[in-house]
Amino acid sequence: MKLKTLALAALTAAALPAFATIKTNGNIGQAEYVLLVTNANGSYAQDLGISTDGVASLINGGGSFTQAVSGTQWTNFLNFAGTNSRWAIIAAQPLADGFAPGEINTWTTVGANQALGSIQNSQMNDTTNNLAVHFIDIDNKAFNTGISQANNRLASAFGTLTYSDNGITSYNGFFEAKNAIGASASMVYMTDSNEEGDRAALFTVLASSSGSAYIANFDGTTVSIAVSAVPEPSSYALLAAGLLAVGFVARRRQS
Repeated sequence: MKLKTLALAALTAAALPAFATIKTNGNIGQAEYVLLVTNANGSYAQDLGISTDGVASLINGGGSFTQAVSGTQWTNFLNFAGTNSRWAIIAAQPLADGFAPGEINTWTTVGANQALGSIQNSQMNDTTNNLAVHFIDIDNKAFNTGISQANNRLASAFGTLTYSDNGITSYNGFFEAKNAIGASASMVYMTDSNEEGDRAALFTVLASSSGSAYIANFDGTTVSIAVSAVPEPSSYALLAAGLLAVGFVARRRQS
């Protein structure tokens, strides 16, 4: 009877969704993207369950990434009744303590008016380390409240430990990652430029192997990462033919 009970317990555990943390370690490129949505009343975090390398592989293969936010935690966030919500997609991967390139890494959306090259190594390092700790706090809260889903989703009221405040999503005021819901955003990779903390961090605009820039968006229901659309040569040919036809008809009307 005891063996049967143990076997039943094992089957029950296997049927439950696996608890998955937000990955911030491993080899460079294995950090997972997180959607952060925040307003004055609360914030929402969703582990997108895909690494920076995973998104790059999808995009270089001609695809794109999309994921919905519907569920209990998103409903909880909406029930905070905050306004003017803003969103960011960020992956943090601190792998060492120095300022050498590749030791501290972050992938992030860019605010609409954010100029590149305006954040120092030390500023980027501090916030990336803070983000990694913040993601651990989110994981612990999700686990301890029994959410335990494959990709953690957590709503947090203003003032709680896991609330994503402006310091987290704007790199302590030195780099704005957030955008209004419905507004598209480009994405960048940042790492230290050298061993000097007061030097400007390195920026790389994320792009596919063909050179098309990443474009991220969150419309309030779905988060997406794709590339900017570039018309095919055949599309240009059709456009030219259409313009010629319009010009021909206009000339005939004039005559």
